[in-house]
Order: sequence, then C-alpha cells, then structure tokens
Amino acid sequence: MAYDRKQGGHEVAQSSRPDYRLEVGRAEVPVGAPRGFLVLDTARAATLKAWTSALIPAAGRRPDAGAVGAAEYIDATVHLVPSIRPALFHGIDEVERLAHAAAGRAFAECGPDERESVLRQLQALDGDAFSMVSDFTYEAYYGHPAVLAAIEADTGWRADGPITGSPMTPFDVAQLERVRKLPPRYRAAETTPEVKR
Repeated sequence: MAYDRKQGGHEVAQSSRPDYRLEVGRAEVPVGAPRGFLVLDTARAATLKAWTSALIPAAGRRPDAGAVGAAEYIDATVHLVPSIRPALFHGIDEVERLAHAAAGRAFAECGPDERESVLRQLQALDGDAFSMVSDFTYEAYYGHPAVLAAIEADTGWRADGPITGSPMTPFDVAQLERVRKLPPRYRAAETTPEVKR
C-alpha cells in the first residue's frame, strides 16, 4: 500500500501539478504481487524499469529494484491515482530526452554511470518526478518478501519481528525468593463506610 504523506514541511516545485504525497493516500497497491503494466507503454515501461534498477542496484543476495517489480508497482499506483500520471510521464520522457542528449541512446541501454548522470540531471530539473519515483521505488523494494528475506539472511533482522514477536527464555522464578521474604513495604489502610471530602 502506498503511504499517505499528509505531513507538512514540503514544497511542490511545480505548483501546476498535484502533490503526489497528498494524492497517493488513495491508492492501495499490494507490494510484491505479480502484475504487468496497465498504464505505461512498452518503451516507457522499459525506461521506468531501468530507472528503478539504477536507484537500487543488485547487491549480494539482494536483487535490483527492477527485478522485484518496482516499476510495475509504480505503474499500478498511477493507475489508481490518475492525477499523478502526468508527473510520471513527464519524468520518464525527460529521462529519455536527457539520455539521448548525453549518450545518444535510450536510457535502458545506458551503462550504470550514464544512468546515474542522467538521473542526477533529472533530479536538478524536476525534483518532484524524481522524488515520486524514488519514494515509490523504496516502498516497493523494501516491502517485497524476497528483499526482506535477503535482508534477514544478511543481517538477522526480521521485518515481521515487531508483529510476531520472538521467543523468550523462560523466567527463573527463583530470582524472586529474596523479595518474597522481605516484610511488606506498605501499611494496611483502614476502611470506613463513608469517605468524607
């Protein structure tokens, strides 16, 4: 599910666009569900997939963001929230324009250094689109079961730990024996039928 970002302290660079942080609360998109592209055409889908993979590349046991369906998650989100589609389309088209200007080829065909350079340029030109794709990519990636399993294998941290808990060692009641032998540290209060105020 996309997070509802109704907190303050942010500015919209292009005031003609709706703020995705406010709009996205209307979208409930399950992370990790298998899905295809509903909104994006093949070329834009390839660009977005390469974009998400550039934001979070594969490392060790962890796959890149494109491999776990981050681009499809973003597509499903903008499918449910049509008001933010223009920002995504503009961002993808701008990435392609910058890639062709810098490398003479499509963004998906660029190498890692070229992709990073293009995305840095986009971030400077259109921070809203860049931030939107980055936020949704991180949501899709760090909520995906395969990524959470890889993180647990690498670090031992369990994502479901706060919900399911963990085994506790049995409590040794013998530790209370000394305290049980102490005299009471209170006095008995007298009870009266009526309490006067």
